[in-house]
Amino acid sequence: MNPFDFYYDAISKNDLPPVDGSWGQGKTTFGGMSAALALTAIERDFPQKAPLRSLSIHFCGALVTEQPYEIETRELKSGRSISHLQAEVLQNDDCATVVTACYGSQRESDVVVEPAAIETGEPGSGTKLGYIAGLTPEFVRHIDFSYVSGGLPFTGSKDNHIHGWMRFNDSTGPMTEAHLVALIDAWPPATLQKLRSVAPCASITWSLELMSSPRDGDTPLAANDWLYYEVDIMEAHGGYAHTTAKIYRADGTLLALSRQLVVVYDKRS
Repeated sequence: MNPFDFYYDAISKNDLPPVDGSWGQGKTTFGGMSAALALTAIERDFPQKAPLRSLSIHFCGALVTEQPYEIETRELKSGRSISHLQAEVLQNDDCATVVTACYGSQRESDVVVEPAAIETGEPGSGTKLGYIAGLTPEFVRHIDFSYVSGGLPFTGSKDNHIHGWMRFNDSTGPMTEAHLVALIDAWPPATLQKLRSVAPCASITWSLELMSSPRDGDTPLAANDWLYYEVDIMEAHGGYAHTTAKIYRADGTLLALSRQLVVVYDKRS
């Protein structure tokens, strides 16, 4: 059972070890991990001085655990201040995940709007959600979750939101952008709480915008620091749902915005 840092370090050194089953959702690698692997390859092949501003992720197919895969990267366009880069995660000649990253240098501007900080409460407070063999996905073993409000999966909840805490429990190094990507996608889709019985649910597309790097500030984040997560179901019908999330540092400072298109397979035709 390898921690996230094992794969981050390996890909940074141009190695591609198969993802072990502890990072799976069934036989498939969980989406945040495949997106994080792609981002790591982008930053390995195209080192950037400018900060990462946004990611666009398409989950095209399964990345099966315990099997070889490839990551192909390319530069889409680079200008004086903005760069667009892309990575494709491939397995058995099929595309599993596509990630497009946008990096942008800081510019002088008269437009300054500071996001309001929030009161997050005690880091890690709430109801703990741990790994339960046969019920939770395997990758949950690597991450600590704590629910503050909202419903648990498959409880028929009337809530349309989830608030809670998250952190890696087996990584102790600095938190990179790749760590952050994997961590944000670890929460179960908010739509699962609306269901009364177990049914598959998956992200199709995902967009992520970073307000700042986890390495910025007087105290850069460590991979095992608690982050606060708030997600809302904005709309759902016809088997699809649109969710929007905010991710905060423990002090209530906004760190990232996340939006996903989710498909729900609760009724089969």
